[in-house]
Amino acid sequence: MPKSLPLEQKLLLTKKYDFDYMQLSIDEDPDRLSRLDWDRNTRKSIVDFMFAEDIRIGSLCVSANRKYPLGSPDKDTRESGISLIKKAIDLAVSLGARNILTSGYDVFEQPKTVSSREYYIENIQRCVDYAASKEVPLSIETMDDSFAGSISNILNIERNVPSPWLQIFADLGNLSAWTENKAGEEIEKGIHRITEIHFKDAKYVSRDGKGSFRNVPYGEGDVDFDGCMKVLNRLNYRGPFVIEMWATDDGKYENNIKVARDFLGQYVAKYFK
Repeated sequence: MPKSLPLEQKLLLTKKYDFDYMQLSIDEDPDRLSRLDWDRNTRKSIVDFMFAEDIRIGSLCVSANRKYPLGSPDKDTRESGISLIKKAIDLAVSLGARNILTSGYDVFEQPKTVSSREYYIENIQRCVDYAASKEVPLSIETMDDSFAGSISNILNIERNVPSPWLQIFADLGNLSAWTENKAGEEIEKGIHRITEIHFKDAKYVSRDGKGSFRNVPYGEGDVDFDGCMKVLNRLNYRGPFVIEMWATDDGKYENNIKVARDFLGQYVAKYFK
């Protein structure tokens, strides 16, 4: 949905197209980052609107750690990353959101080192401690980045931070785009920790830069949706699927929402009804 739409209108569109909830984006865009600083009255007015319209914000997508990664060599950047996750936890409590997607970047577009991994583990632990005190789970997303590019990698990270408040957010597009991943086997490994799933198409990404993790229309990418949904059903996954798309202001966004909803709906009807 275009950035220009008021939040209330986005929530009404979420309801109109029969979604259970909307996922609120907190990325590095200044306007979306400012959501972390909504005052008490603003938060209450949003909650009142959601109650009145019987629609909710179910989770937060905190991808702003691209700009403020927890494993950055710069201490101020790391502290900013921790601060924004803590603010996101507080916002989730205010809005009644039940899960926070946290981006699995140790560093973004910088050299990965032993230190960057150690900083990340140290600082995600600090975030998890705060999440536990507020009873809001953090879920590391499978990313367009090798650090958390697979469920196996996330499980290796989470072994160092043993907590029920640190889980996995599986992105079917990102998981499938890495040609070295076997998506079905990865899902099997992490099914006991998957809280939400991004339902997104993608094209295989090779080391020469071809392929794409985003902006791939449904059905035109390489994700084996039928196979992935079949695996998830066999493993008794009953959590939510979240449509992840990138909006344009070309006036077609509402039709794009309907097309995406219908595309997802055919798999839900086939495997989860």
